[in-house]
Amino acid sequence: MKSLLSGAVMVLEQCGVSPPHDAVPVTSLPLQFFDLVWLTFNPLGRVLFYDFPYSTDHFIQHIVPNLKTSLSLALKHFTPLAGKLLTPSATSSTTDCQIRYLDGDSVSVTFAECTDNLDHFLGNHVRDADLLKPLVPQLLSTTCIHSSGENCSASTLFAIQVTVFPNRAICIGITNSHVVADGSSVFNFVQAWASIAKQVNTSDGKLDVNDVVSSGDFQIPSYDRSSIKDPHGLGTMLMKVLVPLFDQIQQQKEGIQDSSNIKVRATFVLTEANVKALKNMVSKKRPNLAYVSSFTVLCAYLWTCFAKSRATVFEDVHNLDEPQNFGFVMDCRARLDPPLPASYFGNCLVPCLGVQTGRVMVGDEGLAAAAEVLGDAISVKLKEGPLHGSDKWLESFAGVMRGEWNIGIAGSPKLDYYNNIDFGWGKPLKFEFVDEPLSLSRCKDSKMDTEIGVILPKNEMDEFSKVFTQGLQSLDG
Repeated sequence: MKSLLSGAVMVLEQCGVSPPHDAVPVTSLPLQFFDLVWLTFNPLGRVLFYDFPYSTDHFIQHIVPNLKTSLSLALKHFTPLAGKLLTPSATSSTTDCQIRYLDGDSVSVTFAECTDNLDHFLGNHVRDADLLKPLVPQLLSTTCIHSSGENCSASTLFAIQVTVFPNRAICIGITNSHVVADGSSVFNFVQAWASIAKQVNTSDGKLDVNDVVSSGDFQIPSYDRSSIKDPHGLGTMLMKVLVPLFDQIQQQKEGIQDSSNIKVRATFVLTEANVKALKNMVSKKRPNLAYVSSFTVLCAYLWTCFAKSRATVFEDVHNLDEPQNFGFVMDCRARLDPPLPASYFGNCLVPCLGVQTGRVMVGDEGLAAAAEVLGDAISVKLKEGPLHGSDKWLESFAGVMRGEWNIGIAGSPKLDYYNNIDFGWGKPLKFEFVDEPLSLSRCKDSKMDTEIGVILPKNEMDEFSKVFTQGLQSLDG
């Protein structure tokens, strides 16, 4: 029986998919400080659209069984995704946060149908920010359990929704807690699931997952955390600071949103030629910069666009001398001592932050100044090691905690969903993050260009779009 999920989205089936019985599960995964940093962050939602010119009946009869089978086989190597995050009570002094998998645990999967106009979802144009929310699942509610003599919260970490647009498309929607995995680990899992699903169709039910692995379509994840060092005791510090906030934040997630602040989303593209021109402009203004990369100038340009649009929209109330914070993360698997394998599962990201005043950002030196502070944030970690200054992580984000303007980046152009995630339906039509104010991904039409997802209030988006376009036009002039 179909049930209404939201608007034009109807639930066809809800189930749990577990790893196969012959899996050798990772039953307990202690959280490192890399994971604990994300404890209070909201889950991440991603959507992938694919061409699918078939009916809902065809979807139910042929695609749903395939996706269930392939998902189970993929979870054979990724059992923590089916487990739960155990968070001790704020009064606990003995129990650490951990991810626990028990035999029979599963990933919640929803199969649904959407009869809305697909074109609303696929474009880069400005549209409702909440448009994609009915296409991703919610993580199940947190429950209380008793573990190791302590009261703990048990939270699900991963959920999937597959929505068919009859005779038009399929949407794969994924929601995950950032605590269980960073973008690289999630990408590896989705690649595994897609690779297996593509081969299940031609295997007559005799697929050997090891054959898929040996073909190089995905990496078997590494869970060895024994070599990770915590030189400043960040794990203990983060447990003391963040665990007491965890339950409070979980409850606030169901709060009422401000309907007067209507937000919209849009996708922008920076081409390889655009980025080269921006690098040339920065190099002319700052010829002695220690570190200038495509990433830093791309972020610097976006930062100045935000600063200029805010200065215009909030002209009467905005103080240009207030600091603005621009955050991003660096994958440090290969940079630790000893290094971790690229297949390391979990989080292995260090935060980087650039701070500059709005007055500088809107001026003639804004782009170069932004590129300088962002480049410096990276350069010091490349020279001194990725954990340099980690004892002052919370201190460096004090401005953000005080309520200064800030924005952070989700995603990475290095994770190419368009060219590496094929379930057997060809290249994705569209990849997007669902709720992130700013996200980056490799472009659908060119591996050298970057797609930029932006979510802003409507009045700010109008101004941001104008500033973004005019800035690129000036590069041509």
